[in-house]
Amino acid sequence: MYKLQLCCHSGLDPESIFIEYLSFTNISLTTTWIPFFNGMTKRLNNMNNFTKQNIIYGYDGTFDGFLCCAFESFSRKEIPTDIVSEKDFQPSLLEQFNIATDLEKSGRVKKSIREKISSDALFFLRDALFTNLTEKELYMLEFIRLGYKTGSKIMSMLSNDIVSKLTKAVRFLYNESHRYKGFIRFSEYGELLVSSIKPKNFVLPYVAPHFSQRLPNEKFIIIDETNKAVCIYEKGKLSLFDAKDIAIPKTDEKEVFYRNLWKDFCESIAIKERFNPKCQNTLLPKRYRDRMTEFQ
Repeated sequence: MYKLQLCCHSGLDPESIFIEYLSFTNISLTTTWIPFFNGMTKRLNNMNNFTKQNIIYGYDGTFDGFLCCAFESFSRKEIPTDIVSEKDFQPSLLEQFNIATDLEKSGRVKKSIREKISSDALFFLRDALFTNLTEKELYMLEFIRLGYKTGSKIMSMLSNDIVSKLTKAVRFLYNESHRYKGFIRFSEYGELLVSSIKPKNFVLPYVAPHFSQRLPNEKFIIIDETNKAVCIYEKGKLSLFDAKDIAIPKTDEKEVFYRNLWKDFCESIAIKERFNPKCQNTLLPKRYRDRMTEFQ
């Protein structure tokens, strides 16, 4: 039975499990084993009994909200046409099912992902939600369904289209977050430092902690114009809010003076003979420059 238990956790189909088990034993098939394998087949087949439905799941855009969508999908044994957050929803002729965030349900899904797949998979799904991948929620739902069948090895199944697309999207999120840690420029407004960014992914949860450690005694705001969000740091507390319209005040003479000093510094340390636009565009893409003082 020990060898059989190992096979059951390997994600193999019942027939493969049976053949592998017999190859390590001298036990012949009897009627005693038939109910066992029939029950196993039924449990695995239940994972495939999902029907595609013309329905759109709506949620609040949070990770717990998405996990509640996954909970409803498994409870209703259906695959929705789309899963959209409230801010991205557009009128449609399809039926819409608005799913309220329930921490008890999301907690059950988190627990099952940890136990049946891995903790790394749970963090991976959380990061995937912050990417700009089109229809990411549907890919994440399929990732969970596939992970329940294959277990922790799903994290290395890069040949699978679902896993590959999510992995590339998450890697892009990490790379963009890393770049913004070096490309963000703050302007001083009284006692407040303000910066504005326009990323492709939702990078604030990754960038803000970096600056809270670098500037622990300052008060700063980072505005995400793409995702309509703002990060506020004050007195050791970091907060993240939704913000549709934020007006940045005009810069005063003192701020303009220091901006010009920074531009003069960048020009003075530049070596004209080693000017390499191609290399510069590779290390510092142009889409970041409109928010950087030295390029304004």
